[in-house]
Amino acid sequence: MKCGYCNTEIIRPLELYDGRWCCPNCKKDVFSGVDSEFVIDALNKELYVRSEEYFYKWLTRRDDDKQTRFKYLDRAVNLCSEAAFRSHPAALMRMGYYYDNGYIDFTKSEEERWTVAYFYYKAVCFNVHKSVETADGEAYADEIREIKVECARRLANMLKKPPRAVGKKGSFDGYVDLDALRKSVLDKIKQLGGEYDEGEYVLTGKHDYDNADVAYVAWRSCFDEERAPLLGIFRLTKQEAQKFFRPLGNGYSVPERISRDTRLKIAETFDEKEVEGRFYEFRNSDALVKYAEGCPDNGIYVCFINGAGGHKYLKKRQINAFAKCMSAQNNAHIKRLISAKKYNASVFYDDDVFRYMEKRTSMEKAVEKFISDICEEDKNN
Repeated sequence: MKCGYCNTEIIRPLELYDGRWCCPNCKKDVFSGVDSEFVIDALNKELYVRSEEYFYKWLTRRDDDKQTRFKYLDRAVNLCSEAAFRSHPAALMRMGYYYDNGYIDFTKSEEERWTVAYFYYKAVCFNVHKSVETADGEAYADEIREIKVECARRLANMLKKPPRAVGKKGSFDGYVDLDALRKSVLDKIKQLGGEYDEGEYVLTGKHDYDNADVAYVAWRSCFDEERAPLLGIFRLTKQEAQKFFRPLGNGYSVPERISRDTRLKIAETFDEKEVEGRFYEFRNSDALVKYAEGCPDNGIYVCFINGAGGHKYLKKRQINAFAKCMSAQNNAHIKRLISAKKYNASVFYDDDVFRYMEKRTSMEKAVEKFISDICEEDKNN
């Protein structure tokens, strides 16, 4: 697909920690945001209409061979994507539908498709603009309101039972939990003049999750040769910490894989936004296992900075520079993320840091901007 800003052909966008995508060339968000203006012009209208025609063929021409039918679907998605990048509201909604129902990016996990669908629907139903002015002066106000209501309904339906991986995170997109997010979507339906039955959108996917399991999934992914995380922070109870640090004998447990490439920092918990004392860095398994045996009753914050596995956008020396920045001033940046409660729910990749890097931008400035934007985003929600 092409970036709508710099016209660069995007092979793989920057995949940010919260599910959004950015162009790796100009670093601009390739999703429309809630403050982006809708556009309906001759070009994106034609693209959208043609995409709907191909999707109709996909749905109805069941006698055609499988290869031909999938060409219809591919054409429908590609045309719709072009229209969506040109901010056509109905195309944005349809792209959410494609991701929501698994018609696109089949290799992505259910969580990844769910997250992308969420941001497409959100970009429409929470959009601050009530209409769109076209070249011929039409405002399309009623149509925009109807599309917004439909997106909100679809979003509420998605939130009834999110993928397990999303449910594990607890919080999402700055909301304290998924129930708070669900309520904000239902409120939006009312604000737009829509109606709904409260019982129709009951949250059925709410579960209690063991943060040790969540942390271990992130830890194991540190050794993924294709795309490994760069940074993760977790708050664990004493019992969760002892489980997390338990030797498993599978080659991927924390004591077995801790090294200079996977830096592990641990601090005692003071409360949900602050550490007690300071962070200690562990580089050998014996010290780690011994610490886990006497883990503080208050629990701990665990932070990993990972240079192992695959990193497309940062070289080893840049990852080392990133680790140095995060550790500077008594781990000030890590503490700031904890204060913003960016733990358990968020794992960061080199994509997130590369977004702030330019030719003459130092790692210190890139990291400062990266941390500031994440923490400010949390406040704004």
